[in-house]
Amino acid sequence: HRKARRRVPYPIIALVGYTNAGKSTLFNRLTDARVDQRDQLFATLDPTMRRLRLPSGETVILSDTVGFVSDLPHELVEAFQATLEEVKEADLLLHVRDAAHADTEAQKEDVLAVLKVFGMDGRNGNGAAPLIEVLNKADLLASADVAAVQNRTSRTNQRMVLISARDGSGIDTLLGAVDHIFAAGRVELELRI
Repeated sequence: HRKARRRVPYPIIALVGYTNAGKSTLFNRLTDARVDQRDQLFATLDPTMRRLRLPSGETVILSDTVGFVSDLPHELVEAFQATLEEVKEADLLLHVRDAAHADTEAQKEDVLAVLKVFGMDGRNGNGAAPLIEVLNKADLLASADVAAVQNRTSRTNQRMVLISARDGSGIDTLLGAVDHIFAAGRVELELRI
């Protein structure tokens, strides 16, 4: 399947994040898909892909991947192989985080540690895909916390976005940030024939 996708010139966006951060809910919201979304470890085991049209009209492929966990038993690492292969092929990573979870920062570090091992954390200059932090579950935050997080995200140059995949708030901002990243790689040409 990956070989066939390489023949189609669509960029690939991979949703990564800790388990139960809302990746599948966001995937369903963006693509009108009906993938399983349960509050359960490894509810998504195989990557699922769907087409997504950005506000600019550009078409991309969105990939929903398995949720990461801390201290993953060595026997289960192979179950992550398909996900990691999709993440390695991605042109952009959306790191979906549960902004309402008490351990959201520790979960972030767990995910980034796994990505860093494979050179995919978006922090280095070795050609790793750029990364946008998607702070999900804004609908579960107190209004004072929402204001504080929005203030923080406004200073990140569109690399951090607050959303609620459940109610759709912030989705337009997220799509605009994704469009902004892909627009930086576009070249406009005027040809006279």
